Amino acid sequence: MSQTSKNPDAYITEFFTLLKDSVSAWITTYKDFMVMGDVNVSGSLESYVNYSNYPLRDEYCRRRSDGEQPDRLIASMIALPSPTDADVISPEPLPLTSVARKWISALSPLQGSDLYYANFERMAACLIPWIRSGRKNGVIVSEDEIDYDRIGLPHYMTAVRFYDLRMRLYRNDFIERHFPVYYSFCNTVKLLDSIIMPQRFHTICGCQVIGKIWAEICAARGAESICYQQGWPAFMHAGFVGMPYTRMITWGEAFNDLWHHYNPGTECLSGGYPYKVKAEGSRDAVTFFLQEPYFASSPRMVGQMYDLIVATARRSPGLPVHYRLHPESRIDPAVRQRLDAEPGVRDVSDMPLPEVYASTRVAVSHYSSTIMECIAHGCCPLVFNPTPGWDYTPDLEAEGIGFVSTTPDEFFGRLPRAIAHHTSPSAIARWFAPFDRPTH
Repeated sequence: MSQTSKNPDAYITEFFTLLKDSVSAWITTYKDFMVMGDVNVSGSLESYVNYSNYPLRDEYCRRRSDGEQPDRLIASMIALPSPTDADVISPEPLPLTSVARKWISALSPLQGSDLYYANFERMAACLIPWIRSGRKNGVIVSEDEIDYDRIGLPHYMTAVRFYDLRMRLYRNDFIERHFPVYYSFCNTVKLLDSIIMPQRFHTICGCQVIGKIWAEICAARGAESICYQQGWPAFMHAGFVGMPYTRMITWGEAFNDLWHHYNPGTECLSGGYPYKVKAEGSRDAVTFFLQEPYFASSPRMVGQMYDLIVATARRSPGLPVHYRLHPESRIDPAVRQRLDAEPGVRDVSDMPLPEVYASTRVAVSHYSSTIMECIAHGCCPLVFNPTPGWDYTPDLEAEGIGFVSTTPDEFFGRLPRAIAHHTSPSAIARWFAPFDRPTH
């Protein structure tokens, strides 16, 4: 940026770009040192290092708004260490611990099964249609305890709780010294993979570090890794770029080009939209899908979204105005009280998502996956994107599937058009195919 802005939000996209470029250059320089056993894990380590530095965003933006220069500032804030001549990196396995032997004993009967990974139970639930369409025994690994009945997990699947075993299966002094948590994750995943030896590895969303480690391990032994689309991030941070999966199964043909653009090494195939679309519903509400102040957002932008909820209710008495929190989000009680005090405003966070869509005419968010997903449910997306220097992708208006605004005035100028808009069936079909799992 040639001119300093006093608004810290003006530097959000700059921070992510400079961080990603700095980490990528570091990875390229020391890639040969990023090996665990016989597996090069540089791709997953790159994601881990990016994620580890994301909490620095607000400090970076504040200091940039105070006039500090970008290259010097990013270099002073992030730690990208160099290996030393004394670092030992060995492909030979270390002696197994008693804990490792217990896991081998318990999991050996599962050898050769297809394996599914989901970090949370909520994400495991999103895998259920794909698991059921496979119709064969398998293993699902998650950091959460899986409740079979709550998510409808078939009983021919075996759920395994992922624990970081804090073990040393392979020696890499460089990674262990500088990234001990990541080092431990690698060893634990390497152990589990060596026991189960899945024919195929499946995951959903794709940005999680553990899923990427597992895909790298599978690639090293010639096994396939398959990632299923779960939403569309729009703000393509480092976690969604250069993913290591063999295949990405998308919701529809139009998504294939988007995903492949950021992941040229991954084959992208349409598998269809696998979730319930509720036919009956009022479809008359303007629903705000709220997000935390992360990635492309900030506390100021979240506050603007709250203001829009209130302003929409006051400008259009009688128009149902709903809001829904992200599943991992919380809201300040004072903010909730302010919103709920407005006539016509309703919190639908506890309502099942298909029912929320069925009550919605216009879906409003900054960059939530609901912006694209709502189209499958007959809603019109209206992006409110106040992030300086960042454009929502894809171009909803050029595609004829929605609208984009960057200021409150633009938002209220486009809202009547969004309410009246109906996306053509052919446009919907480009993005959302019938659910039909491809043959792998």
